[in-house]
Amino acid sequence: MRLGLISALVLAVVAVIFALQNPQPMEVNLLFFQTEGSTALVLILTFAFGVIVGLISSLPGRLRAQRKVKELQKERGKSSDSAPSPSTSRGTSPGDPPR
Repeated sequence: MRLGLISALVLAVVAVIFALQNPQPMEVNLLFFQTEGSTALVLILTFAFGVIVGLISSLPGRLRAQRKVKELQKERGKSSDSAPSPSTSRGTSPGDPPR
């Protein structure tokens, strides 16, 4: 948890330094959309968009994996309910004193 927080803080500081050192304007054209912004802002927004696209593209696989884990946990719960307990497999009941 702390490593992630420290990494995010370092990344934020680097982004601010980068933004301060690259204030020149940059023109962006995408089909019918045209805008102008600082080089740093354009690059940071592009990076953020890439991260979002990556997270969205990995979502179906993660959901499939979670569903499979739940199915396996359910099967494991059913099989442990039907299996005899170790104390009854020796021919004794749970209330009997040990031999």
